Amino acid sequence: MTETSVQPPKLFLTRPVIGQTLLTVLVASYIMVMLNAGFWSRLSQIFPDSLWQEALFGAAIWALTVLTLELLGPWRLQQPVAALLIVIAASANYYEQSFGVLIDREMVRNIFETTVAESRHLVTSGMVVQIALTGVLPALLVFWPRVRRLAWWHHLWRWPVAVIVSFALMLGALFADYKAFSAVLREHHDLMTAYLPGAPIIAALRYGREQWSTADPVARPLGTDAHPGPALAAADEPVLLVIFAGETLRAQNFGLNGYARDTTPGLRERGVINFSDMTSCGTSTAVSLPCMFSRLTQAEYSRSSFLQEENLLDVLGHAGLAVEWYDNNTGDQRIAARAGWQRVDAALAPEACTGECTDEVFLPLIEDRLATITQDTVLVLHMIGSHGPAYHLRYPPERAVFQPSCETSQFSDCAVAEIVNAYDNSVLETDFVLSRAIDLMAASNRVLPAMIFLSDHGESLGENGLYLHAAPGFMAPAEQTHVPMVMWLGDDFRTAMALDPVCLSEAANQPVSQDNLFHTVLGLLDVTTSVRDPGLDLAGPCRRAEVSG
Repeated sequence: MTETSVQPPKLFLTRPVIGQTLLTVLVASYIMVMLNAGFWSRLSQIFPDSLWQEALFGAAIWALTVLTLELLGPWRLQQPVAALLIVIAASANYYEQSFGVLIDREMVRNIFETTVAESRHLVTSGMVVQIALTGVLPALLVFWPRVRRLAWWHHLWRWPVAVIVSFALMLGALFADYKAFSAVLREHHDLMTAYLPGAPIIAALRYGREQWSTADPVARPLGTDAHPGPALAAADEPVLLVIFAGETLRAQNFGLNGYARDTTPGLRERGVINFSDMTSCGTSTAVSLPCMFSRLTQAEYSRSSFLQEENLLDVLGHAGLAVEWYDNNTGDQRIAARAGWQRVDAALAPEACTGECTDEVFLPLIEDRLATITQDTVLVLHMIGSHGPAYHLRYPPERAVFQPSCETSQFSDCAVAEIVNAYDNSVLETDFVLSRAIDLMAASNRVLPAMIFLSDHGESLGENGLYLHAAPGFMAPAEQTHVPMVMWLGDDFRTAMALDPVCLSEAANQPVSQDNLFHTVLGLLDVTTSVRDPGLDLAGPCRRAEVSG
């Protein structure tokens, strides 16, 4: 009897052996089919009645994906690069599908310049699960097959040939209907901004190039001729102007602007001057905040231009005013690079910081300045305001008037009405803080007090499938660019500065923008300088001639 040898069973998951080109084709196809929902949705809207044009343009972008993989991942870099691009595309696809967010240079800036407290609210269980299933797992599977690779010297010809062929395929598909496709690329910028992973890669490169070119800028002096005008020079008490730089508060949900809910009862009672038609410079803090403190208009503004010259805080300093910046958000965005700034914490107001600090933390700071001020001062307070998606953390539970409210950062777990309720509660909290600040300043007999509140940008709350903010400028909806601004002038301030409140109210009824802030603050404080533009100054023209002369 012969002995039969027993063969070990073959493993079910035997690693396949595939060619390098096949792996590239598979990865490109997965990315295009599974991770580009926003791109395909927009493309189908552009060609609703022409499936062949949609397919041909899609084939061109598929070839672009192959080109990207070949260009960035030659030889043994192929699998790591492919895995990384899958994870990038899956992550961007999640945020595009969940919030309507597209990745451009300013979004990349927001990612790099956000705080840990802010960014962790975007890390939800739903996000982790979706990115793990559509990104991390497929990225790991890229390493499963064994790839047949030619010797390295063969890649001296294979790599450029693969790049040229994929580039040729892309051009061939585009030129098959060049007239239509060139118009698409020219007129529908959102289409390629939704293409993954191309859009995040280009955005990161643009951000890196800008950071490199502005790594160590030297700001040109601005307004060195600034000095107090007649009204400010003659004031008997020190002036205190508090500028609240708001966060993510949109005009549509601001009670003073006619919103169905009275989300600003305190401000209404205190008779503030409401600028109901105010437009922001951008749709993110990284753009709007420096823009509004800059002399540059929205049309002139760029990050590099802003960094290359001094701003409002510097001009006020040249005029002899003390300037202070306190932050409850992501920092000063280099606005206070020369004046200096501080972050607030629980040491100021423990009751306002049981979790993350609400903007009530600023009130003790204002009280302290009212008690100790000895010179004309501008106090800039950068609020956390209505920053999402964790709206429920922007106010204490006892002031949550609108119910039921969304108590999570995972918007898919909440109805739209619950998200709006939480957002409106955060607007109420801003109203509470501003109203308390007004009361504190009005009660002081040591200063000439005034206050400006201006939100940096707005917020989308589900309109057209968009949430949050930072939409690219070419497609930014009004919800993200129409922002509130209010001004309060104490009686003593208004008298000393000889300002006509009726004139200011008339100016508040006109369309204005964040371009006006720089010049209006100088006009309000009667700071004389050649860089103040009378055409953008909303306050100076409202000063009585016998004083301003």
